[in-house]
Amino acid sequence: MKTKESGKSKWIYRIGRILFILLIFAAVGIYIYADDYYRPSVTALSALESAQGVEFTVENGNLVFTPENPQGGVVLYPGGRVSEKAYGHLASKIAQMGYKTVIIKAPLKLSILANQAAEKYVEEEELSDWVIMGHSLGGVSAARFVEKNPDKIRALVFLAAYPDGGTDLREVPFNVYSLVGTKDSVIDMENLEEAKARLPESATYVDIRGGNHSSFANYGVQDGDTLPDIGYDDQQNFVLDVLRDAFK
Repeated sequence: MKTKESGKSKWIYRIGRILFILLIFAAVGIYIYADDYYRPSVTALSALESAQGVEFTVENGNLVFTPENPQGGVVLYPGGRVSEKAYGHLASKIAQMGYKTVIIKAPLKLSILANQAAEKYVEEEELSDWVIMGHSLGGVSAARFVEKNPDKIRALVFLAAYPDGGTDLREVPFNVYSLVGTKDSVIDMENLEEAKARLPESATYVDIRGGNHSSFANYGVQDGDTLPDIGYDDQQNFVLDVLRDAFK
């Protein structure tokens, strides 16, 4: 004769088994998603080393390029599903200009899961001027960070990016730059235009003729993007020019 206790135990066992199976499926799904991202090119990987007066280190996954006697700092939030290592070539060139450069390593390659990751660097006492940059989805994180941490910020630089609807930067006390390639076919141009209302009137807009969405880093051409008419260095040189203007 079955008791109520034995029937209850069977239901608990069945529920536990179902939950275990669902947990396995969730773990597999997360693994597949986490492994699906844009990898760095050989050019980007070759830049991940100390060279030409710049020391390269890894701090809790963040990639740090430190020149001798840095004159300021730059923190870069990567685009969604893009390896932080893909920005190594750009970061190395920025560091050679004399600026400590940090590329944030975000969970699941999503910077929006690490919006405040720049804080530990911006709070460094030895450097008082910082530029925060964000590429693509990383621009949302960069905008959210500077809105909450305006002190010590020299400038905000959007690379094929714009702030989300809940971020208002109209009254920020620092310069804002927006760089977009004319052949960018990934960014939502309507949202980009609408977001200008949340930026200061003094914001600087740079159209990179022949540039695309992907070439701010070195990871190939992103799905849905257009082949550029200019090289990686040509497009990334626009970033260097903006940084020269921001720090002058």
